[in-house]
This record gives sequence, structure tokens and C-alpha cells, in this order.
Amino acid sequence: MTKENTKGIGTGTSLGACALERLKSNTHLLILSIFSIVASLALTPFAIYRLVQGEVIVGLIDGLLVAAMLGNLAYAWKTGRTVLAGNLIAIVLATGALFMILVMGMSYLWSFSLMIGIFLMASRSMSVALSLLVIGAVGSTQEVFAHRVEQFTYIAVAVQVAVFSLGFAWQTSRQHRQLDVIANHDPLTGAGNRRALRREITARVEATRISGEPSALALIDLDHFKKVNDRHGHDAGDKVLVDLARIVVDTVRACDSFYRYGGEEFVLVMPGTPPEGIAPALEKLQEAIHERLRGPDGMVTVSIGAAGLNAATDPGEWLSRADRALYAAKSAGRDRICIDEETGSSKPTSVVVSANFV
Repeated sequence: MTKENTKGIGTGTSLGACALERLKSNTHLLILSIFSIVASLALTPFAIYRLVQGEVIVGLIDGLLVAAMLGNLAYAWKTGRTVLAGNLIAIVLATGALFMILVMGMSYLWSFSLMIGIFLMASRSMSVALSLLVIGAVGSTQEVFAHRVEQFTYIAVAVQVAVFSLGFAWQTSRQHRQLDVIANHDPLTGAGNRRALRREITARVEATRISGEPSALALIDLDHFKKVNDRHGHDAGDKVLVDLARIVVDTVRACDSFYRYGGEEFVLVMPGTPPEGIAPALEKLQEAIHERLRGPDGMVTVSIGAAGLNAATDPGEWLSRADRALYAAKSAGRDRICIDEETGSSKPTSVVVSANFV
């Protein structure tokens, strides 16, 4: 609940900076972006050339492949659902490639790069299924090859490419998950850290600016936490922190995200939550904390300050408003929820929506 804490989030973040931050932190989105853009740049000249040469069907197919890739990429950027977008792009590419190879006579050599791309973009099960489909369809069509030896050679090499691609994709995914845990999570509580929080707040602000999607943010601070450490030691304090994190994660929605902001202070981000939904959600959470959170001396309570998000809010301002609401909750006696409501004036108003339960 300190002013210097809010500076770590930054203000006035541009869309370009938001996009760069997302690419740095989301490897799958980066792969989808690079593959889709490079593949589109490679296919577009072919589409234009085919159309100029009067090969309308082939040119239109190339154009549709480009449109499908870029459309799914845009979907991944807007929604963050990169796995679904990657699967869709892989299906589109596999379907288009098979049509071009088996029907239009394109070289089967393109299937090798296709399989590598599929394993990088799609889920493991989808990658295996599409690779088997490509190998089976191309490898069983004798007309594609000059002779039997070439056909058998293709099948052997294609299987090797698929197996190596699967191993590489699996190992890369495993290492990425391990690094993600280290880089983005608090080692004690398992909650996200400040780095992950900054990324999430930036993404929520960007989503609100683009689509108007509402979101809410709550700062949660343990009341009188210093007394627990002073009287019973840091092990007892750590247990309270871990228990609080577990209670919050058990209570909130799957789409909500929880972060340790520093010391005994946490942040809960609730995407898709309109202003009228903030109080019920936080009252439910506070009720769960009252029922379950215990320290060596009995019940441990929290104070909560919350703020909604609108299109004019930047990341630093959003967090600052929640911080002011938390200060108001502390000043009013602790164990309270206080929501910062914008009034259109230069000073937002803080409204206490729950009384002291102790």
C-alpha cells in the first residue's frame, strides 16, 4: 500500500509497447506471429502470380490460406487463446497443402516444412494427428512420386521429420513451462509475481481500450500481519501467506488471476467484471477468508481496496486507485472492502461496501 509500489507498473503504456511486452512474455504467440506473417509473405506472391497467369482456382486457394492464417492470428492477439488459434492455423495449412499437392500437383517437398510448422504451432495431439494425415495421404498417392523408391523414401524421411519435430516441440514446451514458473511466480505462495502482474494489467487495459471489456482489480492486504511474524516467527507468517493464496485461488473464478505484490500485499485481477459485480465477488472472497484463514492467535483478516477499469485508465492509474481504496479501508478500521468509484471529477470517491466483521 505504498506509492512507490504503483510506479513499477508504469503509466501511459502505448499499444506498441503492449504488443512488444506480449510477444516477449508469450512464446507461443510469438511463434504464431512469425510463422503466419512469414508464410503469408511467401504465399502472397504465388497467389498474385497464379491469378495473373489465369490460374484462378490456385490463386484463390493461396489467397484464402493467407486470409485464414492472418485471421486466426488476429483472433489469438485479441483473445489470447493461442492454442485454439494455433490448431486452426495448422488445420487450414494442412488442408490447403494436401489439396495443392494431391490435386494441383505442387511438390510434396512442401509437406516437410508444413509438419515442422504444425508441431510448433498446434497442440501435441493435433500435431500428431495432422502429421499422420499428411504422411498417409501424400505417401499413399503413388502419382505424386516418380517411382516406388522415391515414395518409400518420402515416407521414411517424413516420419523422421515428424518424430524429431515432436521431440523438439515437447522438450521446448517442457522447458518453457519450467522457466515460466521461475520467472512469473512467487516461490512461496505460487501466486504470480510483479512481472506477471504488470503483463496482466497491461493486457487488461489493452483489451478494454480495444473492445470495452470491463475488468476489476483488488489489492488485498493482511491486517496486523507484522504481529504474527514478531510473536511467532516468519515460519508462522509464511504459513498464513500460503494459506491465504490457497483460499483465494479456491474461491475466485478460473479466469481470475492472483499475484503477490510485496510482503503481505496481493493483487487479484478479475477480467470481465463490471462495476456492479465487484462488491459481490469480493464479499464472497472475504467470507471465505473469514471462515478458513487462521494464524497462531486465531482468525486473520484482510482489508481490500478495489477499482474498476475504463477505456481512459492506464495501468499505473488503475493500480493507484485500488491502492487509495485500500488505504481508505485500512483507515476505516480494517477488515473491510472499499471500492474506488470514478465520479468524473479529478478526485475519485471511495465507498466502503462491507462493515467490520470482527
